[in-house]
Amino acid sequence: MTVSGTLTRATIDKYAPQGVKIGGNGRRLTASGEVTLGANKVRFNAEMRVVLADGGIKIQAEKIEGVPDQVAQLVSYTIPFQGKLPFDVRVTGVKSVAEGLEFSAEASDVPIRG
Repeated sequence: MTVSGTLTRATIDKYAPQGVKIGGNGRRLTASGEVTLGANKVRFNAEMRVVLADGGIKIQAEKIEGVPDQVAQLVSYTIPFQGKLPFDVRVTGVKSVAEGLEFSAEASDVPIRG
């Protein structure tokens, strides 16, 4: 069985680190907010890269203008799927769309009831 769906930006935002707000620019996810770097708080705006990670979807800052590269590493998190999908569904693809993240998934030996 193959399935597809969309995670809305509101759902994606729930998993973001405290102080980080997820948005979009029509073609990619974006993030804005404030992170602590040493003793300083740094404000940022970033475009986000989305990849499949073990057990979920990893979202990582890719382009941050005007701040050190270390900040991009701090703006990274995973939306977990492990244990949240029935029938051992395995996420096989993910891409940014205007509404959020579109994903595809597969499962085998799924019981079908009539």
